[in-house]
Amino acid sequence: MAVDETAQSAISDATTETASDGLSRKVTVEVVHKQEGWGTAAWTAIGMMVIVASVGSWFMLSGDGSGDGSGGIFGNDGNCGDGNDNDNDGLIDRQDGDCYDSVNPEWSGYKSSHSEDGHNDPPSDN
Repeated sequence: MAVDETAQSAISDATTETASDGLSRKVTVEVVHKQEGWGTAAWTAIGMMVIVASVGSWFMLSGDGSGDGSGGIFGNDGNCGDGNDNDNDGLIDRQDGDCYDSVNPEWSGYKSSHSEDGHNDPPSDN
């Protein structure tokens, strides 16, 4: 390697100079290792940050099990069992078609895990 050859050359020159003078000298060699690229600690830190960000994102975007509809866009726990008119259609939970699997011709399959999102409301009489 070029680095080793340079170091050996410097040591050899210092030894030759000391021998020709006949003087007693102390030669100190300092070896400095320069890390090229990313070290293990840097990659470990980056990996940990990616894991933390992934887990945090998963918690933010998935349901939290509370059933209040605040779970996020993936795995939303629904809000049909919270006693509120979440989609502002004037219907609360068991009166809201969004909380049922089927609303025509009769309402069946009530699920508190459904969301009041206006997608399953029966057509209005207006």
